Parts: sequence; C-alpha cells; structure tokens
Amino acid sequence: MPRLLHLTNGSAIIPMMRAAGVDGAIVPWDDVLHEGPVPAGLNTAALRDVRASFLAACGWDSRERIVRMLAERDAALEAPVEEITLWFEHDLYDQLHLLQILERLPIDGPPRVTAVPDDEYLSHLTPERFAGLFPARRDVGTAQRSAARDAWIAFRSTDPRGLLDVLPRVTVLPHLGPALVRHLQQFPSIQNGLSRTEQQALEAMAAGVTNVGRVFSASSIEREEPFFMGDSTFAYHLGALIRTPRPLIRVRPGTAGPRPPTAPLDLGDDVELTEDGRDVLEGRVDRVALCGIDRWLGGVHLTGHGPMWRWDSARQILRRA
Repeated sequence: MPRLLHLTNGSAIIPMMRAAGVDGAIVPWDDVLHEGPVPAGLNTAALRDVRASFLAACGWDSRERIVRMLAERDAALEAPVEEITLWFEHDLYDQLHLLQILERLPIDGPPRVTAVPDDEYLSHLTPERFAGLFPARRDVGTAQRSAARDAWIAFRSTDPRGLLDVLPRVTVLPHLGPALVRHLQQFPSIQNGLSRTEQQALEAMAAGVTNVGRVFSASSIEREEPFFMGDSTFAYHLGALIRTPRPLIRVRPGTAGPRPPTAPLDLGDDVELTEDGRDVLEGRVDRVALCGIDRWLGGVHLTGHGPMWRWDSARQILRRA
C-alpha cells in the first residue's frame, strides 16, 4: 500500500513541495466550487459530470479534459494509502475543497488524515518556512471530519439557512465559519440585489477603475481578507452583469473589436457602468428585479426576477425577498 498521498489546492506549490523534500504522490484538487451547481442528491460520478459541464461552459477547458482531470483526482482519493495530507489555505476556495474531501473519507481512520498549517497563503511563504509545513502537520480527527460532513451537506442543500445553523458546530475547523459567511455574502443583497463581489466591483468602477484586471485587484485582492477568487473566475462572475437584457456594465466603446454579446470578459478589457448600473449601485433600482438572475450557489439555484434567498448584512441572516 502506498504510504503518502498529498492533496493540494492547485499545482503552483508542487515545485515548492518537491524542493522541500516532500515524498509521495501529489494530486491537485482543482475546482471552483463557489461558482456553479453543486446540488445535493448526486453521487461522486454524477456530481463530477455536473461540474465538468459547468466548467467547460465557462470556457476554462474542454469538457473531455476536465472530466479526465476530475476522474483522476477522485480515483486518487479512493485508492488505499496509509496517510492523506491536505495542503489547503484559509479562504473560501480552499475551505470548500476541504469539505468535499473530508466528506468522502470515513468519519474516523484509516487512512490517517493530516493537514499542514493553513493560516497563510502557502505559495507566499519563503522556502525556509515552507520546508517546515509538512513536519508541522496536524491530525484531522473525527470531530473535524464530522463538522466537514455537516457543512458539506448544508452547502449543497436547496435551503441555504442550513449554513447558518451549522456555523456553531464547525469551530473545530477554525477557518470554515468565516469562509461560509463569505459564501453567504455572494447571495443577492437585501439592499440592491448585488452580491458582495458585484458590489465591490461596481464601486471600483464608479471610482474610475476601468480595466477588468485592475477592477479585480481593487475589488478583490485589496478588499478581501482572505481573498479567494482567481482573476478568470472574477471575469466570469462580472460578465453576468453584461449578459442580461439590462446590462449594468459594458465594454467601453472603441476599446475592443467586434464581439458577440455572450463573449466572456477579458482581463484586458476596459469596462464602465451603464446608467442602470449606477442606479443599482446607488440603491434606486434592484439588480434582481431589473435584470433577473441565473446563478447557482452550492445547492441553491437563484433564477428569475421574483422572491429568492437574499443576504441581509445588517442582521447577518438570509431572507426571502
């Protein structure tokens, strides 16, 4: 039986792991679980198909290659090993991976499950500090695995209020509670129907930032702690405000060649608010009522113009409105 399997939050840290003398198989756990459908009631293979279709529709790779990557990743987790070590960070992107992995493992061992310290971005560490991660790994026991299972079920439920209910029970995973709250902030706000990501992006544009890449930096990297969204995912998320009968943003005239309305935003594009976008940002019009919405957040499908789950930031609750 192989001794070690390392599951990572991507391929960027693999050279650093090898340079630090880490042995064993290394498998990146790639998926943007905070975007697109993650519905309940599907087994591993069926969920893999749903995720592959969504990721391919975003234009991030061919469906065939995505299916193969996800299948290889899932097979590695299911193969017998003595120890699985988790290399994940404290942000929403990584914490959702942690839930998905731990939900698939037994409540208690075997295999032994460990995790490296996760308080900082791993790729930002110096080689000397990175080399100390594996020796400092800690066991992920029954309490942590049970909490992860509860949170994963709540994340995939059609009723997102379960995420609020589970928060007091997941403190054994110290970064999970804040990450789940950040996920809830992606629901349309009770004030104007914008997600937190959309709100911050429109605020940056209203302040005069026009390049999509710079909007990403100003609204995500500079305003999120911890930031969790990559630039291509941000461009996809922002593009929803163009792909609507009443766009809230538009590519600035004369800054790009002819393109179909459904073309994805590019990080080099220059964008600006429309009058509708200004009205929504200033609270005169509701984004959902004006534009409609078609977005999955975990197991919740937000669609249409009518009442739906919204985030009330003042009361820190979800409300149907």
